[in-house]
Amino acid sequence: MKKLSLTFMVLFSLLTNTGFAQKVATFYVGTGDKRSGSVITVCNLDLTTGKISVVDSTINAMGPGYLALSPNKKNLYAVSGENKITAFAVMADKRLKELNSQPSEGANPCHVSVHPSGKMAFLANYTGGSFSAYTLKADGSLNAATYTEQYTGSGPNEKRQEKAHAHFVTTSPDGKYVYVVDLGSDKILNYTVDISSGKLIPNPAQPFFKAKPGSGPRHFAIGNSGKSLFLLNELDATLTACRIDKNGVISELKTYETVPAGLTGNTSAAVHVHPNGKFVYVSNRGHNSISGFKILPDGTLEPIEEITLAISIPRDFNFDPSGKYMIIGNQDKNNLTVYTADAKTGKLTFLHESVSVKTPICITFL
Repeated sequence: MKKLSLTFMVLFSLLTNTGFAQKVATFYVGTGDKRSGSVITVCNLDLTTGKISVVDSTINAMGPGYLALSPNKKNLYAVSGENKITAFAVMADKRLKELNSQPSEGANPCHVSVHPSGKMAFLANYTGGSFSAYTLKADGSLNAATYTEQYTGSGPNEKRQEKAHAHFVTTSPDGKYVYVVDLGSDKILNYTVDISSGKLIPNPAQPFFKAKPGSGPRHFAIGNSGKSLFLLNELDATLTACRIDKNGVISELKTYETVPAGLTGNTSAAVHVHPNGKFVYVSNRGHNSISGFKILPDGTLEPIEEITLAISIPRDFNFDPSGKYMIIGNQDKNNLTVYTADAKTGKLTFLHESVSVKTPICITFL
């Protein structure tokens, strides 16, 4: 009986200190507010009720916009309107402590990501049309940029594609390849990366993937298998399902509209795969909606629904790690909206509008 009691106590302790007993999920909100003293907002999501509470605000002058966490969850990186990238330590209470910054090596950095090894960070400079890579120190702080590349080129949309506009950068799940999305030239640039030196070279199997002219590729999400890629095209409001092979080569499968046919004045913004890997969703500004798609076994998609209730200029959205809740940032209403997600059907149900957050443009869960 004593052995049974001891075993129960050990199991209870393990459950209490793991995700099985997790009742709160922490997330960070980046802001498009580029005034001096703008902040990263730290929030908690109650996984039982869906209620959001604000925990803290970390001052990081002039618009800490897009955010990315290290794989070990010990560091957070932010790009800002001051043309820099900043490293933070995630403290035990989930608050942030600034470590250091480095120049972005280009104008208006708009996206940041971290290599799966946790040894490098990457950013895309939208206005500058360039991309930079950084090696990271043991504590997560940033070394000076080890690689930069200035892009050239343009597209048929004269207002938005007059020059290169790097908008997104990330790696393949295995860390072998780095992809940079250039909205200006309708390309995904494809690199191999040397983690030890921080250097990159064009992928000899495919230096770049060419999207439809004028589509304006913005962001993409990679499926849980690592073999599917879903490219969100901002300018024509479409989602292109692609395949990735073992050499990092991207090939197109099929393209889908994300808003009703014929709608004008819309620009699509964010794309995320549900944590269970069965669904992919995109946000649409102008139509002010989230569109959901079921991911089929061959990597193609099947539309599920479009939701619009309490959604206004949704620059970004994200799921908590369990996949139960979707948090949507309403950029012009300065607040967050909460939906629940059905893990079997992928359908979303409005829960409530939540806390005020100034110009939310990025939502990143710990």
